Amino acid sequence: MTEPHETPAPSAEHAVLERFAGARLWAAARAPYLASALFALTPLPHEDAPPRPAADEHWNLHLNPATAPATPVPELGWWLLHHVGHLLRDHHARARRYQEHQDEALRWARAADAEINDDLTRDAPADAISPDTLGLPDGLLAERYAALLDLIDPPPHLTPCARPPFTGPEAMTALERELLSRAVAAEIEARGTASGGWRRWAERTLRPEVDWRARLARLVRRGLAQASGRVDYSHARPSRRAAAAPSVVLPALVRPLPRVAVVVDTSGSVARTVLEQALAELDGVLRATGHRWLEVICCDTEAYPAQRVRAAARVELVGGGGTDLRPGFDAAAGADVVIVLTDGDTPWPARRPRPYVIVCLFDPSPSTVAGAGSGDRHSVPAWASVVRVPQERSAR
Repeated sequence: MTEPHETPAPSAEHAVLERFAGARLWAAARAPYLASALFALTPLPHEDAPPRPAADEHWNLHLNPATAPATPVPELGWWLLHHVGHLLRDHHARARRYQEHQDEALRWARAADAEINDDLTRDAPADAISPDTLGLPDGLLAERYAALLDLIDPPPHLTPCARPPFTGPEAMTALERELLSRAVAAEIEARGTASGGWRRWAERTLRPEVDWRARLARLVRRGLAQASGRVDYSHARPSRRAAAAPSVVLPALVRPLPRVAVVVDTSGSVARTVLEQALAELDGVLRATGHRWLEVICCDTEAYPAQRVRAAARVELVGGGGTDLRPGFDAAAGADVVIVLTDGDTPWPARRPRPYVIVCLFDPSPSTVAGAGSGDRHSVPAWASVVRVPQERSAR
């Protein structure tokens, strides 16, 4: 009986490695921007490997000596590109949440293949999974495909790529894998010839997006903390020193809840769905800090009456003309913290407002966040804290 992962005879192993080397050269010629990743694969011939190549998270490619030498070089090269895609996009780690049940694991395997194979339709095996063969839109992340696959019955003849029966030795450390990913991403950007999916992956790898929701929450808490430092005297809560002079009511120092105003750019250039999304997120942030009301000032070229509502869903977005948020700043002058939702295409106040200002920018261009100073309608002044809010996209 064959022992697990038993290595083949020298002649069979030589045939596997020779076919692997030819396929790797074919794949590198087909996608030169992935050459570094292709040459980082470690071939691992053994008789327990699946009939088709299978890669583990340590960049070992498991090859079956009974099938690999007979596989045409273009087909084997296609599988090399396929598995490099899984490895670079960290599908092994992303799969862990789907591994509790067999059906979930199968759904993830199909979804991960769909994410990879929409960039590999040429030379693909007839039964390879792709968004097209599943009847789904292309350009999505595997997590999104997994959610959509829960709603449909995929064709039974479409089978995901195989998993290796065991994990091979650690060919690279986690740091080396990270450095390799960044090197491949830089090569993709330098060449500019990769498919759209790979270009988007390179952009995310080299310039990962900061979670705008977390940054917004941090800035709001910082603004509230600064405003809370302002104390005043109030007779609403008598001073404890009044006990020494009962006939005199002395005021006590109080720290009121800071007033927050939200100025919403309702000009025609900002999508309503984006504004509603940001308002809903802001609503949750303020509720977590103890605010029960949301004070919203819609503004295009004029500031509309403030709306004081208990939930963001109750806000009526009015306006739709040009853009000049300066009247909105004037209307919010009495607040301690002003949060502005805009695409940045507006004139700004000539002087720094008294409140702490947070600007949420929707899909800003580089010129919009340059901080070139007040008065420039295409730059946010340096006195404002900026949160970049990307529009929700389906594409990766």
